Amino acid sequence: METTAIDRGVINEIGAVLPNLAVGDATLEQLRVRLQSTFRVENQAAAVRAETLAELTRREGVHITENDLREKGLRPRRKARSEVETAVELEELPKTSEGMRDGEIPYDNARILAKASQQGEIDETELVDKARTQSPDKFAGTVRKYQQQRSEDDGMSRLEHQRSRRFANIRTDRSDGMTVLYGRFDPITGALIETALSQKMNELWREEDPRARRTPGQRMADALAHLVTREETDEDSGRIRGPRLLLIADYDVIGRELRNGRLGDGTPIPVEKIRDLACQSDILPAIFRGVSQPMDLGRSRRAASPAQRIALVARDKACVGCGANANWCQAHHIIPWAVQGNTDLDDMVLLCSRCHHKVHDDHWQVRKTPTGKYHLKPPLKHNRPTTGRHNSKYRNRRSPFKQRK
Repeated sequence: METTAIDRGVINEIGAVLPNLAVGDATLEQLRVRLQSTFRVENQAAAVRAETLAELTRREGVHITENDLREKGLRPRRKARSEVETAVELEELPKTSEGMRDGEIPYDNARILAKASQQGEIDETELVDKARTQSPDKFAGTVRKYQQQRSEDDGMSRLEHQRSRRFANIRTDRSDGMTVLYGRFDPITGALIETALSQKMNELWREEDPRARRTPGQRMADALAHLVTREETDEDSGRIRGPRLLLIADYDVIGRELRNGRLGDGTPIPVEKIRDLACQSDILPAIFRGVSQPMDLGRSRRAASPAQRIALVARDKACVGCGANANWCQAHHIIPWAVQGNTDLDDMVLLCSRCHHKVHDDHWQVRKTPTGKYHLKPPLKHNRPTTGRHNSKYRNRRSPFKQRK
């Protein structure tokens, strides 16, 4: 790309010469040429952006550059981080960068090369020609095969690295209350999961009414739900067991009916659905103080009883420290059992493992508000530990990108 001198200045903005021929007047060949030109301009613009991001990162640092990209480019946080990381890596791939500036290599292929470069040494010359001619889907496979062939241990270290980066996440979308699942797995585990889902999807397809087919996405969601929540037979008792679901509802004594149906975390559900679920699942009713289910066990046992745990979930709904899912929490004694604390409902709260460590190791304290809600309070500054997050090594973290020698 060229810069043109104008009044002692230079052109510092990217512009595109738009066609003046109306789309309806263009021939098929002209339309194809026009489409191809949009790809070239897009690749060139990506090259300029990558160079700019790399220079901004060198001058301003990673975090400020990412923030600029999020605010000015309206990029999501994860995408902004990925773009900055790719830009820094592309500085070490001159032939790839040149191909982008010429408009011949798409940004997605450049990103694949940059990521491969992060994972180990690559021969850029051997791959850059394929980056010019292959789609990102095919090029990603080409790079994976290239890495496998160059591996000294037949790809075992790469597979172990992939497995070490596995994770899954489940959360609630606050905009509509839907549950969102997301995960990343090594190729072997991923193939097993995909095979199991495909088999279940085929079963569901055969059972469907041909006049009312589900969409593929709906069928995959249903297949996943079937596999995860399926019932199993207990080998010892012979009893069929499935996921245990906590449902809460208020009983209207006057109207003699259930009202205000909700899940353990407080999510409202139709009361009619509670009746349906009662026929399908192992339902845990929310039980509060009563003769049949004592909530105060004193020193008779150390761990919370099943009934107490149900009541804790109904009361706290989640970790009182960070709001983590109640299923991931433990019943914590506010007054420790070791110093004569009781296993009573008012002396227990739900805490996740991380917040549990805050209490036991970092001296955080459980406090109760006037409204009856529990929360965690950090220790006074002069009592705070000097390890963990407060250690200087966490305040001076290195760049997230690999250091090159």
